Amino acid sequence: MFFRLFLIFKLLMAKLIVISVLGFSFVACPSAALAANPKILIYGDSLSAAYGIQQQQGWASLLQKKLNSQHYHYDVINASVSGETTSGGLSRISSTLAETQASIIIIELGANDGLRGLPLTAMTVNLNTMITQSKKAKAKVLLIGMRIPPNYGLQYTESFNHIYRQLSQGHKISLVPFMLENVAAKPNLIQEDGLHPNGLGQPIILENIWPQLQLLLKK
Repeated sequence: MFFRLFLIFKLLMAKLIVISVLGFSFVACPSAALAANPKILIYGDSLSAAYGIQQQQGWASLLQKKLNSQHYHYDVINASVSGETTSGGLSRISSTLAETQASIIIIELGANDGLRGLPLTAMTVNLNTMITQSKKAKAKVLLIGMRIPPNYGLQYTESFNHIYRQLSQGHKISLVPFMLENVAAKPNLIQEDGLHPNGLGQPIILENIWPQLQLLLKK
């Protein structure tokens, strides 16, 4: 089951700090194209950082291939950090937005807040501020929702689940309600840690995200 190894996750947290050069990496290739094409910034945690699998298997790399195949001229920048919380994301979003000049940002954060039982008021404020800063930077925002197990009680779990929809409605931004739809709790799609999708799960994640992202794209 997807959440059956919750305790193992806590042991892994100290190891899940994998940061690429300058905090983000280009998924696309030619430098000339990078200068010319608008950027899609993926701003997430280990679920978007291809943790435990090869980078080219991750949904971020698959997204670049899909954009190319459908003749969307965007370059994907993956600034996801394994183990990231909304607090950590907030601490670096200003500099990341300034460096990347992204036209679209995909915010996929909050899972680690929920799994650690961090205060949801702080999580809400952090996400709200990141969305606000992204919009001020003229980036379109796609918010990626998550769900957590009921380890901290039903009230905490339900409140967590509602945060993403409330922020989406309040900011009038696009929302993917649950990025692991049709992936979570399926052993054949999850790594041995019981938490992270394997290579087979990555295309499904992309298909969960693509319909809402496509609405923000221009050809």
